[in-house]
Amino acid sequence: MTHQDPPIFITFGNRKGGVGKTTSVINLASYLAILGKKILIVDTDPQSNCSSVLLKNLDDRNKHSLIKALEAPEGEGLLSRFACETHHPNLQIIPNTTQCMLWERKNAGHSDAVLGIRRLINQDPTLNEYDFVFFDTPPTLGVMMNNALMASDYVIIPIPPSDQFALDGLAAYLELIGGIRKHNSRLKLLAVLITKYDPNWGSSAYKLNQIIKYFTQRRISIFRTHIHNCPEIDMAHVKRKPVIISAPNSSGANEYATLGRELLEIFNVIHGKRFI
Repeated sequence: MTHQDPPIFITFGNRKGGVGKTTSVINLASYLAILGKKILIVDTDPQSNCSSVLLKNLDDRNKHSLIKALEAPEGEGLLSRFACETHHPNLQIIPNTTQCMLWERKNAGHSDAVLGIRRLINQDPTLNEYDFVFFDTPPTLGVMMNNALMASDYVIIPIPPSDQFALDGLAAYLELIGGIRKHNSRLKLLAVLITKYDPNWGSSAYKLNQIIKYFTQRRISIFRTHIHNCPEIDMAHVKRKPVIISAPNSSGANEYATLGRELLEIFNVIHGKRFI
């Protein structure tokens, strides 16, 4: 990629928590960074779990949070200026804090509140140094989720087949994406990502088939790579590391590596071999 090209902006979203959004952002971004791609993560979730795992220095979140960027004076709120170091030099993160909840509450009634991140992007040419910008999002359809979608080119929806509540909330999330596309014509649903899959648990295999049928009928892609339940992934979170670093030979690490290669294949088709 040349530095003249803008990055590809991707929202990882679902209105339900615990579906693997943060886990997927952390591990997919980390694998791509190891491959030599330059990645920026924007943590839009007030829970800031992504920040907790990836920040090299946890104190950075107090000085360089997303909310600091959004509240900076005109012309000073450059996203790249608030990027913080992680475990890998090719991967940076703009952290979040619980102050985000106050910012959302204060700005929820403003018609342009959903354009804050998009404005920061539009005035920051330094972002062209990145290959990808990933948005980790909260489990709500509120201001921050809308901000991420308004700034994105693509959406990836993580879905665990065993989580009925995640399945029940799909229609509302798809409706939100459709509504955002009226204002952000670039936005496309890239694919559904199957997460936390255990074919031996209950009706997971049956529900997976139902999910595949549901999205196939709607001509929505599903990644070939499925992320299975993996205890090493949970342990990696405790260690504040991506699983591809804490347990590089685990099934979770291998599946996220496979997913990373699949993602690059998709974008090489869409964008003409840009990521070779």
